[in-house]
Amino acid sequence: MSNPGPSTPSWNSLRPPRSRKDRPCDACRQRKHSCLITIRGEPCAYCKRLNRECRFEMPPRGRPGGSEWMRKNRQDGGRSESEVSQDSRAIKPIMAMWSIAPPFDDEDPEDGDEEWHPSLDLSTNDLEESHFLGTSAIQDFSLLAGHALPTGTSSLGLRQVSKDPGHNAFFIRSPAFFYGGGGTETMNTFQRVILLLGTDTGELLLQRFLKTSLPAFPILNSFRLIAACSGQQDAGPVPHALLCGIIGHCLTYEYNLRPQFKAVWKEALAAEDAEYKQPRLQALQLALISLTTRPSQAHTVNAITLARSVAVAHILGLHVDCSEWRLPRWERSVRKRVWWALVIQDKWIAIIHGRPSLIHRLHRSVPLPTLDDSDWGEFQAQDEDDSSAEDSTASFIGQCELALVIESMLDGFYTPRPQRSSDSLALEDLNDLSTKLDALQARLPNCLVWKAGQRRADLATGIRCFQMTFLGVRVLVARLYVASHLQHQAISGPEARSISLALDVCSDVVAFVEALDPETDYRSFWLPHCSFLLSTTLGLLLSLSVRLQTNSSRNVTSTASRIQQFHAKSSDLVRRLVLNLKRAKTVHHWEVAETAMTRGNELLRSVAGSLPNLAALAEESVEATSRG
Repeated sequence: MSNPGPSTPSWNSLRPPRSRKDRPCDACRQRKHSCLITIRGEPCAYCKRLNRECRFEMPPRGRPGGSEWMRKNRQDGGRSESEVSQDSRAIKPIMAMWSIAPPFDDEDPEDGDEEWHPSLDLSTNDLEESHFLGTSAIQDFSLLAGHALPTGTSSLGLRQVSKDPGHNAFFIRSPAFFYGGGGTETMNTFQRVILLLGTDTGELLLQRFLKTSLPAFPILNSFRLIAACSGQQDAGPVPHALLCGIIGHCLTYEYNLRPQFKAVWKEALAAEDAEYKQPRLQALQLALISLTTRPSQAHTVNAITLARSVAVAHILGLHVDCSEWRLPRWERSVRKRVWWALVIQDKWIAIIHGRPSLIHRLHRSVPLPTLDDSDWGEFQAQDEDDSSAEDSTASFIGQCELALVIESMLDGFYTPRPQRSSDSLALEDLNDLSTKLDALQARLPNCLVWKAGQRRADLATGIRCFQMTFLGVRVLVARLYVASHLQHQAISGPEARSISLALDVCSDVVAFVEALDPETDYRSFWLPHCSFLLSTTLGLLLSLSVRLQTNSSRNVTSTASRIQQFHAKSSDLVRRLVLNLKRAKTVHHWEVAETAMTRGNELLRSVAGSLPNLAALAEESVEATSRG
């Protein structure tokens, strides 16, 4: 975090989030987002972007009496976003912010459409926890839906959270820590991590998480994290296990601290194991942090983590649409984002390792997240304007949509019993995938679209990761097109067209890598599957080079020149991609390139005998790996 410049208003002079002194404007109340007014008398950040004045015509919300309001706050298991006091001279470290964070309210009293509801996640304690019950389990208790207590909880320990009588959603209270456990175990683990790194380093890494990783992968509410760490009443216990994972995750951003990764991550995994003894959102959030941490080399551990995470998500009912549940708004939003983050990991791990996906489309009803499900404009407003945080959220939504494309690819081409049964059906599936990608690209906001030759240093975190993912998915589709023509000995007209398409798609990836800025882009947020997409691009280019090399003499004169052009282009793209990845790895220590070259070197070695023009490149790459 950088200190605010001389022209930047003091944080204390802004309209604080959830302010009861300064009313939010009508537009922000309707959008259910914070009204960030940097200078009193001027429009808020949202209205300023629309070049209009703020309006304050909506009536204030009717508020219950003081005693009733206090009673509800005491009963609430989770209270939402808090303002963070800010020193006007400099931004305080995270640890200091925790110690000065003031109390916060669960629901905005100015938000007239929101009813107060107790948190489901924060009702979990050392004595009991809540588990979701599906339709088959609650058929015998369906009559309870009409006879539940006003709070939605029955005498049998069932809580009905759904407002729709046609779609009951019950949670049952069960004893917690059935086989023992508790918060002391993870607290000791966190203390060991701090002893390894020091308090100052821990603060640095936590700030990096809030600035770089969380906006692009919004799996938790930052205000609630700060409130819990500051020990605020009803904010939940201090999330020691989650903090261990956050610190270990962010070691990748600091090259000088990477030697500490193994020791810290060992403690983080121990904290994660302890969290599974009591399933709750925090356990899933920690697991997702683990799955997004780079370098991603412990594939067996990740596979087990994913399987356990899916089981926990089902126990918590995250696979069911909670939009109309009686839960605080922040909790509904977090549940949706955590679920889709899990879907992203499930689909990519499945296609990377060629294993079955654990989440099936028939067993979920959660709609795609929207900007209304984000927390932008709240805590992030300290470091970035609303548009930057909104762009990061848009990149996460884009990742969710790409995960659905990967799901269609898995179902159509990589299952033990693929849906297609003939070449014509395979072509239809490929065309369907291409159509989905084209439709997604057409509706993308401009900030997410990559254009060759366009260099921007002010992109929000997460955008480069999405752009890489989008280009990489196009490579996966092109690889399927090329593979569908490999049964022919000579290169035919349709195969030549598929090769031309694949070379154009791979060329975009190479140009994208060449355009990345080492100082900003390399240090931004990247998901582990980006390394796989880079090595897959290299693998496709090498496959094309081998195919073109071995078939150049089999084609008639009319197509021979075109084949030679393709071969020259594929070889050139291989050289450019490998040289850029090696430079990013050795000079700039970009671990995404390092992981990609681990697999890339194996690919180069495997074709060195068939491609003499790339033999020297393969040998050099192997030597560079041995030196690293």
